[in-house]
Amino acid sequence: MAQTSPVEQGTGNRLVFEDSVEVQAPLEEVYGRWNNFTRFPEFMNNVEEVTPIGGDRYHWVARIFGIKQEWDADVIERDPQQRISWRSVNGAYNTGTVSFNALDGSKTEVRLRLEYAPPAGQIGKQLDKITQTTKRQVHEDLHNFKRTVSGSNTGVQRADVVNQQGQTSVGSLMAQIGVAAGAAAAGGVATYYIGDRLFSSRAFAAVRSPVSPPFALGGWILTGACGASIVGAAALRLSGRMTDALFVGQWAPTFLAMGALSRMLGHRGVQTNLTTEVASWSFFSACLGSILSSVVLHSMGRRDQGLFVGQWAPTFIGASLISRLFGRFIAG
Repeated sequence: MAQTSPVEQGTGNRLVFEDSVEVQAPLEEVYGRWNNFTRFPEFMNNVEEVTPIGGDRYHWVARIFGIKQEWDADVIERDPQQRISWRSVNGAYNTGTVSFNALDGSKTEVRLRLEYAPPAGQIGKQLDKITQTTKRQVHEDLHNFKRTVSGSNTGVQRADVVNQQGQTSVGSLMAQIGVAAGAAAAGGVATYYIGDRLFSSRAFAAVRSPVSPPFALGGWILTGACGASIVGAAALRLSGRMTDALFVGQWAPTFLAMGALSRMLGHRGVQTNLTTEVASWSFFSACLGSILSSVVLHSMGRRDQGLFVGQWAPTFIGASLISRLFGRFIAG
């Protein structure tokens, strides 16, 4: 059976992106800089390496959604000072064309058209559509190229870039806080309606034991996960992967606190009223929202933001524990 090509494999999952930027440099210089594929990592954040392997073929190494991808691509068109096109011949399907147009004042318009099939098929395609990851990345890459070629920008241009970054950061921060707040609200509402019926039932009182075996087992498993987080972070640190080490290590206090919460839930001596249950499970849900957001951001390559959001998790789970202790003493 004939092996399918990257083009055939990407059919139905392709995404197309177009963007442009004006570079303060003459056409010849801009074309020459882009024509050197080995320098792509200088302005393409997700591209780690582009190596010539003979003729007009290059080997690419990149990270897409945090997943390492490798492929070979042919340069299929080189129209001097007009257009450059490339297309993958194996691995991840992608093809691109960059066009150059001379403008007044020694400026050059660079227009990029990129077509690719994200990993994980339709799931990856829908995730990219929702997060707009590649669209944003294409825009950032073009502006990185502009800064790389120009060397320096006018004060107004620099201010515009700073303002755009500030607006993006504020919007992104509000969205990330919203995830935790939404998870907290959902957890609190669900606990109220379920708990109102559960706590009033005789079955609940009958099955409650001093230390329920399932909760005790859950506590030991989560404590083990805490140790695994520490060991995993240390191993990643020794291999030089500092960002990944921080990402893995940050979950240690969260797992440990979850283990304590599991034991508390399974102990008959720690009884709480409905109000305390709602508060505790709200904080627990916010913790889960923080973890989920951190994992998604990390997988998208936005690792600093993933670390920022993930550091909230131990605070939320700690608040869940404290609210239960406070409620127990009040009921006591």
